[in-house]
Amino acid sequence: MSLVAARIKEFLEEYGERAALILRSALEVSDEYKASGKNALGDFDYKGLVQKLKLKGINYNPSPLLRKLEREYGIIETTYKSEKQHWWKFIDEEAIRDVLEGEEDIEDPKLIMLKVQTSALGIGEIKDKLKKLASKKKLNAAERKWFKNFAFETLPLIVRIVEVTIEEGYEDPELMEAIKVLKLSMKVANKLKARNVLPLEIGEEINP
Repeated sequence: MSLVAARIKEFLEEYGERAALILRSALEVSDEYKASGKNALGDFDYKGLVQKLKLKGINYNPSPLLRKLEREYGIIETTYKSEKQHWWKFIDEEAIRDVLEGEEDIEDPKLIMLKVQTSALGIGEIKDKLKKLASKKKLNAAERKWFKNFAFETLPLIVRIVEVTIEEGYEDPELMEAIKVLKLSMKVANKLKARNVLPLEIGEEINP
């Protein structure tokens, strides 16, 4: 095992799933930049990493772990920094990939399945949409239609994820976002119920 690989394993052992999430997401950002031909100033940047985490339903400031990755563990290195941008490169990208693949081999397969499902559903985007609806005084017809489709098509899938998460006692941050979505959906439903605007079909009146 190389020195860098040993440092990566030490970092993962010290900071757990959140550390693995940061490294995986940074690799994904790097891969996307390479595939798109983006004029990058390094392998990945802070803005791209935060956006990637948000798409996974994670509202988390990665700065503390990025500092440790660079200053304490020597796994990444700054390539450009300004007031608005911060870019890094991987010291040994292949070592990171190899160690992460090894970690995935021993991870709970049910946990992996749930995390893949939350990513596929776009939990972060759903949570943002529900937060917006919950904060409004009144929903328009398009918003009520979106919520109806969400309630009957997407929400049952999220409920299954939450049920298994609670049953297995998982505390993974990605899965916690699914629980937040469930709570937010109830807030929106209560808002509609209070205003008596949850018809069977948009624009359809319920006859007595």
